[in-house]
Amino acid sequence: MNKWWVQAVLFLMVLTGLFFFLGFWEVFFSGPQGIHFMRQTDSLSFASQYFNEGYNFFEPRLFNLKNIEGKAACEFPLTYFLAALLYAVFGKNVLILKLLHFVIVGAGVFLIFRLSYLILKDYFYAVLIALFLYTSTVFNYYAFNYLPDAPALGFTFSGWFFFYHYLKNKKNKSLAAAFILFTFGSLIKVTYLINPLAILVLSLFALIFHKDHIIPQSMAKKIVIAGIAGLLAVLLWNMYMLHYNALYDSNSFNTKALPIWKLSEFQIVQVWDYMSNYWYTKYLAHSSFHFLFVIMVLQVVFFKKSNRVSGLVVLILLSGALSYLILFYAQFKDHDYYFLAFFPFIILVLINGISTLQNISKNRYLHLLTKLILLAIVVAGINYSKEKLNNRFTNRTDEFSNAGRMICENSEAIDSLGISSQAKFVIAPDLCQNGGLFFLNRRGWNIQRMEDITVDRIHHYIDSGADYLLLITTGGISMSVDEIPGELLYIGNGIGIYKLRDRIE
Repeated sequence: MNKWWVQAVLFLMVLTGLFFFLGFWEVFFSGPQGIHFMRQTDSLSFASQYFNEGYNFFEPRLFNLKNIEGKAACEFPLTYFLAALLYAVFGKNVLILKLLHFVIVGAGVFLIFRLSYLILKDYFYAVLIALFLYTSTVFNYYAFNYLPDAPALGFTFSGWFFFYHYLKNKKNKSLAAAFILFTFGSLIKVTYLINPLAILVLSLFALIFHKDHIIPQSMAKKIVIAGIAGLLAVLLWNMYMLHYNALYDSNSFNTKALPIWKLSEFQIVQVWDYMSNYWYTKYLAHSSFHFLFVIMVLQVVFFKKSNRVSGLVVLILLSGALSYLILFYAQFKDHDYYFLAFFPFIILVLINGISTLQNISKNRYLHLLTKLILLAIVVAGINYSKEKLNNRFTNRTDEFSNAGRMICENSEAIDSLGISSQAKFVIAPDLCQNGGLFFLNRRGWNIQRMEDITVDRIHHYIDSGADYLLLITTGGISMSVDEIPGELLYIGNGIGIYKLRDRIE
């Protein structure tokens, strides 16, 4: 077990077992579906447009042309660009992006196992701490998905391992690896910046107040330099992202904080109600929360017995996590994946809690009991998460995915029409800015609501360069066929396609 590759093989076997047990194999080849379908198709659109429009890394695009030339930026498009490169080798397949994310997350979880062993020197504890993550439905659902939060988390997990590896072995390459990985995670989702910031704050404290028992001066200086370099990289990308969006009049994504103080009292209570009564059981299994609470109390009561670095890191991360919650509070109402940013804190709480227990007592029966309790919690939590995941996988369709589903069902007929790949479409109604357009694999616009499908609105898009109108007819249409300014090309299962014509003045 001392060889990392032996551990990696064993971990891969465990991960494969979890993959089948949790039901991922049932959605292995499935495209975007279910909860947050809109954000899934946004991510896939970035990857698709790199493949369709050329591999200019710093010019990310979407299918929707509400922005100038469809250009828009949000998270650092690393995984989207890599997926597009893989499209060129293996063909364009929706599996590639979520498999890429799954690999990054899996590598991060493996390194959490190694981090746990590095500190605790106990394989059983290390395995259980890594598997604790899989008691979360939110973690499991997004680990094999298209949203960028999961790879950001995976990179951050990996960064923490290499940071502690540097503290133990004093190898500069471990420090470089740590902050490269932290930087990737923070570039993809800036909220993960709280992790390298915590290390930077601790290192500055050790450096300024000469706390060599925490981090030696020579190491602290190197950490500060690496941390500042990472911060500059994140700052530069976010400055570029804001400039890029302003340049192309893009408002596709929220790039600002939504702090609690901007909400009304009713809104604050409403968000908390969603978090505590609806999302709570998706964040973690009940027993997992209970164990976390006990282990946190243990660390507070016996703080002096905790690992000197980990104890301070947990405190700093706690303040960072609370700041994150306050600054993005409004987002927690409808976005369960925002909870993922708390997982590095949760993992370090577990590791430091067990380390504190080890420092309090070496009694093997006490630790055997703790391991059995944690094992029961992990097994029960994974089984609980499996049931929650099954509900998500079963309920794959909703009003957001309706247009995309209809286009998929008619895909062969649409392809047979011989419509140019450069043709621009209006899809109506479609609640997603890139949902139907992604499945159509063409640029254009969406009209969200039935009542907005009007002759004037369609003529507006004709003037903007629209060539075709794709109507989703499953819910009826708000205008008569005679009013549609175009020639009917195809009528199929829930859709109609019209070749648009210019208005007659």
